[in-house]
Amino acid sequence: MGPPGPHAPWQELSRTTVYEKYGRSVVEVRYRLPSGSVDTFSVREDRPSVAVLALTPAGEILLTRQFRPGPGQFVYELPGGYVGNEESPLDAAERELLEETGYHGDTAVVGHCFGDSYSSSVKFCAIARNCTLRQPPQPDDTEFIEVLSVRPQQLRGLLRAGDVTDVDLAYLGLDALGLL
Repeated sequence: MGPPGPHAPWQELSRTTVYEKYGRSVVEVRYRLPSGSVDTFSVREDRPSVAVLALTPAGEILLTRQFRPGPGQFVYELPGGYVGNEESPLDAAERELLEETGYHGDTAVVGHCFGDSYSSSVKFCAIARNCTLRQPPQPDDTEFIEVLSVRPQQLRGLLRAGDVTDVDLAYLGLDALGLL
């Protein structure tokens, strides 16, 4: 019998939380690998989130711009946030779009992806068509958001420049709307 194949299971040996705050945590997970060796991996555990590619009747896409501590600078983002405990991704998408931009539209969840290979988070992509302004934005206390509207080609330029978070969800949304 030869060495284990690439799909041989990893055996979890232990799991220890090393940090926890704001519903996020980092855990150290020890695995016995298919080769028999043991190694420890840091995994970020996070709640599910959603981002909305929102399109106005004029064909413009709503973006937010705000300072983010990770990159330490202002970045463009799709409106979005965490899915609440008793909330569906669709409900969270509608809530986040309204809170962050003041807009509401015909919303649908069109896909999802993983945060990254060392994260347990699932990120949902929603689209919203025919978005119209319903109320002033009502961001959280730690959010200082500028709401912008851009043409699809401008969004693609921002994506190529690396100035947008959730690039994966932006492309899922553009694809779902036939705007690639």
